[in-house]
Amino acid sequence: MRIAVVSTPRAGNTWVRHLLGTAYQIPHFARHSMADADWKELPAEMVLQIHWRREPEFQAKLAENGFQVVTVARHPLDVLISILHFCIYESESEHWLLGAKGTEAGIFAAMPRSRAFVEYATSPRATELLAETPDWWGQPGVVGVRYEDCVRDADTELARLENTFGPVRCGARAVAVEACSLARLRQRATNNHFWQGQPGLWRHLLPAAEANEIAAAQPTAFATLGYACDPDPALDALAADRNWVRLVGTEIKETLQRNTEGHWAQIKEKDGRIAELDAHCAELTRRLHESVTLSGPVARALKRVWNRHPRTAAAARRLLGKENSEQ
Repeated sequence: MRIAVVSTPRAGNTWVRHLLGTAYQIPHFARHSMADADWKELPAEMVLQIHWRREPEFQAKLAENGFQVVTVARHPLDVLISILHFCIYESESEHWLLGAKGTEAGIFAAMPRSRAFVEYATSPRATELLAETPDWWGQPGVVGVRYEDCVRDADTELARLENTFGPVRCGARAVAVEACSLARLRQRATNNHFWQGQPGLWRHLLPAAEANEIAAAQPTAFATLGYACDPDPALDALAADRNWVRLVGTEIKETLQRNTEGHWAQIKEKDGRIAELDAHCAELTRRLHESVTLSGPVARALKRVWNRHPRTAAAARRLLGKENSEQ
């Protein structure tokens, strides 16, 4: 069994990959690209996560290597908001699609209503990223999964995936669902990868003007995947900004606190290690001093005694050997 999760970044790819890997008890990992040598080294069964357009050469590689494709859909505005948040903690987004048509450098620390973000969300770079899932959605042999459905009822979605991949191998679907819950994955993540996990979060962060401007620039992503742009008419600019500050500001504060505590723990651990090394160096210095002392006049005198009295020397050797064995 080989499964390729191929979708737009921040659509829920990592979650679905973990869920499938756990359910079917097979290795799973993510790659930004695949060279010819990489295809040859893949395990017999696995889940591969990769962001890639539906290009003939890539399709041929998947087919040649026996992959079944799963693609994940998520509301385009939730995807873009998630990208904005992800860029606070992780620079790897520059590798998405090998940096096709730009990067996310311009939206680092921006806010959803900012012109920096709106211009990014309407740019060719955003269009390229949002086009990945629509490329695969509805194509023959491709299994489509909606992020919103997974959040609502992951067990039912996994049951639907069993129709394609067969019964889960972990004993029961509930085992995989619990092991891969967003709460558990958040605990293991080191870069705040699993954020709110709340469908429709964009409606609390993007007022109508900004939401409609972005949606107008990305018609294919909305139409192909069947999503509507229905902003909250009561959300004003001030409320949107306050919602972002509340969500992200609190998280950044907690992240800095965790990092500070971790930093002090590392310093304490290193200080302890340095003390151990200092003690070890002192012991080596003592032994070296004794060795140098015995290698001088004392050692020469002992050698003369042993040469003149071989029986005494043999008895001494036996005695020293016995004492060493008893220690």
